[in-house]
Amino acid sequence: MDLHIDPNSRRIGSPVKKPDIVREKEPSVDINGIRTQLDKYQLPERIRQTAAAINEEIGYQALYLLDFLPPQHSVVRVSISKNKNEYIMKIVLRASGPAVVFHSVTRGYGLWRKFIYKVSHSAGLHIVFEQNFMPATITDEIIMGWFCFLVSGFEKKFKPEMSHSVERPSGVYAGPKSCLNQITTDKRIRMGK
Repeated sequence: MDLHIDPNSRRIGSPVKKPDIVREKEPSVDINGIRTQLDKYQLPERIRQTAAAINEEIGYQALYLLDFLPPQHSVVRVSISKNKNEYIMKIVLRASGPAVVFHSVTRGYGLWRKFIYKVSHSAGLHIVFEQNFMPATITDEIIMGWFCFLVSGFEKKFKPEMSHSVERPSGVYAGPKSCLNQITTDKRIRMGK
């Protein structure tokens, strides 16, 4: 092995030369401007209120909420854990504008998973649905539709559609009661009722 030794230094240089790799620059995004738009239409606050109302109605904290401060690209994260899976809804900031992203994380292998590198990374993240939106077009019904999709464990019948028309296809939004039944039924099963 040929080590590159600098005669004027006691330090041994790297045996591998680093290639000149030029990274492509990401497009410049005005994250603060997008956050201002979201705040103008009170989207993060409306999501917080909806999560709190759902938790209050079912009687325990099923939905966990996490807010992110600037300069993070995530704004709000809402999650629910069911059957060794964590279902997550995030509002994220992208170059193309704000987006809602639904993904799940499979948990397995118990407490030892965090100590085993390959297992912890192979458990994985599965993106189920993502879509850009305009903050001005998001109604409370659309937000509740997002929560229905999240609470249902990403069942296809609750998959959100961001159509701009007044009429929505049947089966897309079944109302908060049917979504809450998903949580309360799971709770009764876990508690043996």
